[in-house]
Amino acid sequence: MTRRIWASVAMTAIGASLLAAALFAGPAAGGPEASAQRVGGSLTVTSRSDFDYVDPSLAYFSHSWNMMAATNLGLMYYPHQEGAASTRLTPMASQGMPRVSSNGRTYTFTIKQGFRFSNGQPVTAANFARAFARGLTPAMQSPASSFLDDVASYRAVNARTFRVVLERPAGDFLSRMSMQFFTAVPTNTPIAAEGIKAPVISAGPYHIREWNEGRSALMVRNPHWRNNQEPFRSLGFRNYLNEVRWIVGADPATQRLQCERGEADICSFPPAQAKELADQYGVNRANGRFFRKQQTGNWYLAMNTQRPLFANANLRKAVSHAIDRRFMVAQHGFLAGQRSDQFLPLSMPGFKQANIYSLRGPNYDRARQLAQGNTGDGKAVFYTFNVSQGPPIAQSVQFNLQRIGIDVEIRQFDRVVQHEKAATRGEPFDLTLEGWLMDYPDPSNFINVLLDGRRIQAENNVNVSYFNNAAIHRQMDRAQALTGQARLNAFGDLDINIIRNHAPVAPYISSAARVFTSSKVGGFKYTSLQGTLWTQVFARS
Repeated sequence: MTRRIWASVAMTAIGASLLAAALFAGPAAGGPEASAQRVGGSLTVTSRSDFDYVDPSLAYFSHSWNMMAATNLGLMYYPHQEGAASTRLTPMASQGMPRVSSNGRTYTFTIKQGFRFSNGQPVTAANFARAFARGLTPAMQSPASSFLDDVASYRAVNARTFRVVLERPAGDFLSRMSMQFFTAVPTNTPIAAEGIKAPVISAGPYHIREWNEGRSALMVRNPHWRNNQEPFRSLGFRNYLNEVRWIVGADPATQRLQCERGEADICSFPPAQAKELADQYGVNRANGRFFRKQQTGNWYLAMNTQRPLFANANLRKAVSHAIDRRFMVAQHGFLAGQRSDQFLPLSMPGFKQANIYSLRGPNYDRARQLAQGNTGDGKAVFYTFNVSQGPPIAQSVQFNLQRIGIDVEIRQFDRVVQHEKAATRGEPFDLTLEGWLMDYPDPSNFINVLLDGRRIQAENNVNVSYFNNAAIHRQMDRAQALTGQARLNAFGDLDINIIRNHAPVAPYISSAARVFTSSKVGGFKYTSLQGTLWTQVFARS
């Protein structure tokens, strides 16, 4: 899905590739650690699409962040645990929670001592200042810039003190500091519009040793990581894997065979095979191989509001009435998620059920009423990806929109290429198929991040509907300034307003993650924060 934005986006049928945090000998899924633990080992992950970047200022695909959750050191993070623990924002490189000024605008972080990069250099406040500088430099065209647009100033006061001053209070600022964009980087990391390449120097438990673009990547231990260093000590990092290797390019059917033959350990599969895998291996069983996990994400059609066809709100609403959400969700396969017509996922705090569009099939009567006189030349270009649910969903939309007077031309690409095209302002498309996994558990991560037109730039956009509405911007700003339940209520109402009255996107599924493993894997832990899937992987006894 987009995690991206990118994304992101999760590019495989399982939602994203998996990152191994620890490999133990003996215990079953969810069971206690064995008394005799084995240090080391390796894990192989397959992926249909390549990483977008390995540069933390640019990477935004879900599987890119999935890797970086093991390689990068942030000021804050969400624990790599299942359940409620994964939503409790926790200090990482910060020595406790930052000191916040009485006006809610100044945050002062004290950097813990003892962290080192994979080249041995100590981590200081200057390394976080460099991450901010790269994110804000226009030449980088980094998605990070949209998450720093309320930063008035930042600086490394000394080696252990990093201070950020905001233009106005923001209820999600600390959550944003958990994003991979703002993790420590060496102070000499260059400004590079195409991103730095492997090997990548990083300060987490691992570092990226290799990235052979379009083929493979290799992540290995950071030799300077202190194995008992908090915050990871309680997560099993005393006994983590030697390496994780990603193999890129195989189609989903081949990936399934690779896991069944033991040639890989975490694999995708064709969506249509999900039911067969569930029947064969069970779902979420101890010692099982097929798992379904809750995910806070969605898939949607984005309509390019900067193109003449979809500059008209009534036509956009007509599309949302015309599409067949039953069929579209079915293309994701068994247990892939629930039908939805709203932008906030069902599990996102603040979600309010509104029943705006039909979840049971097209409402052509209402769609034709809204489309009448608004179809322009009657032609639309639809960008989609060329595997899994991409082609059949595009064909379904083509069929549906034909019924309301729009002739859709489908153009299929590799997922990375599709996203790069759609994320470029001025690209000649009218519709694109997108997905998004939350970066952090706050509704602004969907509403403000994906629909704020003030953040549109030349490249690397996440607002691929290019929606730009001043009245909605004012409502976004008011909601962003709130905290607690008032904040959630405001964003829930804003979600309904945008989808009902403006409809720049047509959501159709609130997604779930499905995971298929080799027989070597006896269980794992999963979290869906930041579009990553972080696992502790247990070896089968």
